[in-house]
Amino acid sequence: MSVSGTQQIVINAPLADVLAIVRDIDGQPSWFPGNLEAEVLETDDAGLPTKARIVNDVKVAKDEFELSYTNSDDSIAWSLVAPSKAQKAQEGSWKLVDKGGSTEATMSLTIDSALPLPGFMQKKVLKDTLNGATKALKKHAEG
Repeated sequence: MSVSGTQQIVINAPLADVLAIVRDIDGQPSWFPGNLEAEVLETDDAGLPTKARIVNDVKVAKDEFELSYTNSDDSIAWSLVAPSKAQKAQEGSWKLVDKGGSTEATMSLTIDSALPLPGFMQKKVLKDTLNGATKALKKHAEG
């Protein structure tokens, strides 16, 4: 069973600054909840991440996986390269909108869990992830 959700937040920082933060995959463990390790494995000609190895704390274990990334002028999107211990599939994105000095950031996430969790628990985990990530991005960007 896959679960999907979206959460939006306004950040008092310019779009370019927020975009730099969400593209800095190596730096995510310093602000993204549950992210223990992140290592960019491949970049494009512009130096933007196209593949990374991530280790997350999923409460019951550590989950190591690879994500592939697609970058645009105002967003970064990712998908799970291969199933991991905790996930069968994952698709996500950060989409940013310039609000004249501030930035509207929207995180979208779809996860198909490999763990035997009831649907209501999967939805809670997704909601907590979206809420934690958007609040952490705001705090980190506004410093």
